[in-house]
Amino acid sequence: MQPSAAFAEPAGGPQTVLAQYKQLSIQAEKSAEAMNKAQVEYDKQRGVVATQRKAAASAQRSLDKATAKMDTAQTKLDALARASFRGARVNRLSAMLVSDSPQDLLNNMSDLEVLSRQSAADLKSIKSIARDATNAKKSAEQAATAASTAVKDAARKRGDLQAKQADLQLEAVAVRAVYQSMTGKELAALRGPKYTFDAKAVPKGTSPATVAVHAALSRIGDPYVWGATGPDEFDCSGLMLWAYKQAGKTIPRTSEAQMAGGKPVDRKDLKPGDLIIYYPDAHHVGLYVGNGYVIHASTFGVPVAVVPVDKAGSYNTARRY
Repeated sequence: MQPSAAFAEPAGGPQTVLAQYKQLSIQAEKSAEAMNKAQVEYDKQRGVVATQRKAAASAQRSLDKATAKMDTAQTKLDALARASFRGARVNRLSAMLVSDSPQDLLNNMSDLEVLSRQSAADLKSIKSIARDATNAKKSAEQAATAASTAVKDAARKRGDLQAKQADLQLEAVAVRAVYQSMTGKELAALRGPKYTFDAKAVPKGTSPATVAVHAALSRIGDPYVWGATGPDEFDCSGLMLWAYKQAGKTIPRTSEAQMAGGKPVDRKDLKPGDLIIYYPDAHHVGLYVGNGYVIHASTFGVPVAVVPVDKAGSYNTARRY
């Protein structure tokens, strides 16, 4: 968006100003949802970084232990090598030559057999330790590489998030500028008529959907703020997230992700607590409260309100959580 266009004096009458405001607001809402998505991705990647760093540290500890064992094994190996060299002169023949009696010979032969078995066991152990050390080194190298890759990915996602935050800030300036230029008549047209909805019409209960509806209805009149998730200011998907959180249920952060989750619901089968996704690109969402009404955080300058389903936007689909 060009900054000059953001502050351009609208040509035409109130309808033109209102149309420009709505267009700017829609773009800002799209940017806000894109920013929310980037934030989710960045937070997820930060978790990956923490996990990979922990794995790398664990792998390094395993390598250190394996290396220490290998050092001990090497000492044993050297001792075996020296014993083997001496054993060239302490074999069965020399045992016969140096034995003073048959019993002495048997004793000497037995000692040689014990040494031979111990040497074989030591060599087998050393080979196993060497294999473990090699595997530990490989695991440590792989874990270190994975951690390094995760850090780089996190840096890229952080850059993407910062770029989207900057875009939204510029668009928000434009929206506020037009909003402040609007007359009382234009503001009234923006906010539209007030619809009466009796919260008592929503059945009481402890199901997540019922609790979420009552929670959302308690926020009527709260302001719309891009990227906000409550408890007293919201964007469209943030209101959905907060309402279901009050019911102890976690749903996706963005309207696009909210559309991808849950269970698809046909419009004729809507029940209180269903999420209604609006527009082909799913940049807006509201919560169905019953009797053909939806509660939503619509746009900057318009507080959280209950309106007829089709007054909240172009109906796309619905999801049940």
